[in-house]
Amino acid sequence: MITSDRQGFSSAVVNLLRKSRSATCLALSLLSLSSFQLVSAEETSLEGLFERVKSGSTAEAERNRQREQRFASSAAEKAEMLRDVQSKVRQQEALKDRLKSEFDANEDRLAEITTTLDRRIGDLGELFGVFRQTADDTQNLLFDSLVTLEYPDRREAIEVLASSTEVPTIPEMEELWALLIQEIAYSGEISRFESDIVAPGGTVYSDSVVRVGMFNAISGDRYLNHLTEENTLAELPRQPAGYARSTAADLAAASGETIAFALDPSRGALLGLLVQSPSLIERIEQGKAVGYVILFGLLVGLILVLERWMRLAKLQSRMDSQLEDLDSVSDDNPLGRIIATYYENEHLEDLETISRKLETVVIKDVAAVTAGLPIIKILATVAPLTGLLGTVVGMIETFQSITLFGTGDPKLMAGGISMALITTVLGLVAAIPLLISHTFLSAKAASLSKVIAEQAAGMMAMKAERIATARLESK
Repeated sequence: MITSDRQGFSSAVVNLLRKSRSATCLALSLLSLSSFQLVSAEETSLEGLFERVKSGSTAEAERNRQREQRFASSAAEKAEMLRDVQSKVRQQEALKDRLKSEFDANEDRLAEITTTLDRRIGDLGELFGVFRQTADDTQNLLFDSLVTLEYPDRREAIEVLASSTEVPTIPEMEELWALLIQEIAYSGEISRFESDIVAPGGTVYSDSVVRVGMFNAISGDRYLNHLTEENTLAELPRQPAGYARSTAADLAAASGETIAFALDPSRGALLGLLVQSPSLIERIEQGKAVGYVILFGLLVGLILVLERWMRLAKLQSRMDSQLEDLDSVSDDNPLGRIIATYYENEHLEDLETISRKLETVVIKDVAAVTAGLPIIKILATVAPLTGLLGTVVGMIETFQSITLFGTGDPKLMAGGISMALITTVLGLVAAIPLLISHTFLSAKAASLSKVIAEQAAGMMAMKAERIATARLESK
């Protein structure tokens, strides 16, 4: 096929040269004819005209001969160039054949080497897969571990092992095993080290950190969160209150003794839930105005309960002292005032008059004993009703939020729901202690009133007995 193309190319070149020669001769003939016509217009002698044509033909033949020589030389150059190109083509074809033979030989050799490699590796391929999987799992474990904060070089070592694409060597497998053993050993230790800490405002400072295994990290009384990507620690935006934070402070200040510590075995999940739960003050604030009204009523009720309890306890003590010494009458207690009234009217013989006077004293003292108890009862009754009012108001706000914004965002309904629930809780919290206190104080007041009434009745009975005895003696 290539030879035929070459022959066609040569034939085309020769035909082109022939056509060029014919065109040249035609042009010269036309030029001669034009010249002859011009000369014939000027010359009238045939001999002169013949001589001119003869000389012009000779010159033209010479020019055509020169042109043919140039064309022949150019054709020879083109043929030489064609031969060179054909030679180069033959060389490239030979090189192609040689390279193809080498490529086929290399393919066969590669197949043989691959077969030999697979045969020699044997179970090492499965070992490589297990090693890669274990290295990846260990990398995730170490990146999330608090131990890496204290030993940051472990990150680079495990990255090299996890990214390796070659069959692991014995030292590499031993290194992976050592990292796993190190993680197990350090996960049960409590260590102290210096580290950079990111404050909630974004500032970075260095402080002493106490690491509790792989579970928690604290600095002072502050719990810290592990930022995996940056491999650093950050204070929780909101610290847990109460017992959990106090145990952190105790552990940070400990020097070897046993300390009770609020450990989070979930590595921060439980702690995150704990810090999200609202505090007591925040729960009270969720009740808004209704909650504050309930708490104010509870405060007033507790103050009144405390005052009534102290007054009744003091009154009972004085009455007990009066019962032990009836001869020494004191007017600082109801019983003493009853005795004093009786002695003042003992000379009277009319039982009804004495009874009315004693009854007046008894009614006055009993009213003083039970004073304030109705207010406590009212507060205990009104507190849950006020909580119910807050519940209704909160649900109204919730429904308004649903009407305006729909149910797509639960945060829009959280305020109303919180108010609805918190006010109910606050109402019950206020009502229960007030109701119990009212019951206790009512029982104590009833007991004192019973003693007062019994003593007044006893004195009337004693007076009636004396009058009856005197009448019998007079007869």
